[in-house]
Amino acid sequence: MWTLVSSRSPRRPVKAVKAVRAVRALLAVATLLLTILGAGLAAAPGASADSSLGGPITRAEIMSRAQYWVDNQPGPYDQGGWSPGPGGDHDYRRDCSGYVDMAWHLNADPNTEGLWDNFTEPIDRGDLLPGDILINYTEHTFIFDHWTDADGDFVYYTFGSTPVQILQGNINAPTIDGIDNSTLYARRYTNVVEDSAARPHPAASGRIVSARDADGRLETFAAGPDGVWHAWQTAVNGGWSDWVAVGGPGNAQLAIAPNADGRLELFAVNGDELDHIWQNAPNSDWSGWATLGGAGYRIAAGTNADGRIEVFASSSAGVFHTWQTAPNSPFSSWEGLGGPANSRLQMESAPDGRLEVFALSDTTFEHLYQTTANGGWSAWEDFGGGGDALTVNHDADGRLEVFASNADGVFHRWQTSPTAWSDWAGTNGGATNSELASVVAPDGRIEVFAINGTTATHIWQSAVNGAWSGWETFGTGGTEITAANNQDGREEVFASSSAGVYHKWQTGFSTWSAWAWVNGTPGPSLA
Repeated sequence: MWTLVSSRSPRRPVKAVKAVRAVRALLAVATLLLTILGAGLAAAPGASADSSLGGPITRAEIMSRAQYWVDNQPGPYDQGGWSPGPGGDHDYRRDCSGYVDMAWHLNADPNTEGLWDNFTEPIDRGDLLPGDILINYTEHTFIFDHWTDADGDFVYYTFGSTPVQILQGNINAPTIDGIDNSTLYARRYTNVVEDSAARPHPAASGRIVSARDADGRLETFAAGPDGVWHAWQTAVNGGWSDWVAVGGPGNAQLAIAPNADGRLELFAVNGDELDHIWQNAPNSDWSGWATLGGAGYRIAAGTNADGRIEVFASSSAGVFHTWQTAPNSPFSSWEGLGGPANSRLQMESAPDGRLEVFALSDTTFEHLYQTTANGGWSAWEDFGGGGDALTVNHDADGRLEVFASNADGVFHRWQTSPTAWSDWAGTNGGATNSELASVVAPDGRIEVFAINGTTATHIWQSAVNGAWSGWETFGTGGTEITAANNQDGREEVFASSSAGVYHKWQTGFSTWSAWAWVNGTPGPSLA
């Protein structure tokens, strides 16, 4: 273990010297390609996805914002210079404390003394987590990212000189980032929210689903004809396990949601049964399958503001739902809600925590929503005509945006206020009769993916809460698609064909890998 330096009151530090530049390690790019590659470019980043200016902020978002000035250098180090953070809602000073102000999304511009006195509390060095800082009271500060070994080596983000960069240090070294180590102290932002405590937006449902563990690793499930298959990241933002068959219903539709204590729970439905499995502990192994009752056509799941999971399923008789009677607890009996029969379901959440469900059948589109957070549900409301597939996501300002596909391409409709919607509008194309997925980029822009039997395409918002790019090729054809965010915010897309399941991930915030098998193994065939 490393030696811990006391968090006693600070003494005046020695003068800072320039830090040594380092090159960030490149992400490994897999070598197995999808039959024909599709190149995709994301628009330039714009704004934070989750926090408001000066509001609570998760560790994942802090590190995403820190990365923003690495990828989008703000200009030279200049204590009299100012540059915008993601989204442009505030300009921040181009120095070490201004960098921390930007990463924490402060609605203020404190220097190191102000950060110490007004925005942080002391912690032991051994308790440092992503987004915490090491700080010298009058001279310098930098952002802790993660430990790399048990000897005290760690990665940090700093703007001690031009450029903003990612460096590596050791907690026991005589100096860190050019500062006498004995004058550096570990402190934590008082408005930080632990990632496991933040209620995530519902994950998309379908034959492939993916969600993050409490520790930030993605877990992905795919439903084949022989049951459900499972793969997981072996490290945060890192590589993958092999696919493992875990049983369960064949040719199922899947949904996944986190319990209040961070344990993921997976739901699988086909025409004969509706079952579920859950993690035995956060970040841990999984239970055996248990019945949740009945059978159905499609399924969606999400977490209430109070942490209780709520599940919706459709059948030829309409839409039904069940919910946990308390956080981390068993489920209620199923209750009918009417709604479109044999409809495709997706769920999202409003900024106030209310869940909203969208149901698209071949002939009709309807939605309903909680009238209060954790509360009862509205009546179904007409949302348009029938279609093939849908995806729903949230803008940076919390407004929901819905996409649906049919024989003419992809269309969308968005909230103009918390209670009003636009008319349906075209997106100037998109793959016809396509399966859809969407994800929110680290800067708050939505990106949408569409795949049919011959092509995969994508579009993205060209500005936060704003207009859309044109469609661009993202690969060849397939059968299913879903998308998720790594803990560092990078998007990862999973798509299937009769050959198996592929994935493609952002190598930065504007570049993509090639398509590849997950850890070199195809997984189930999803014809």
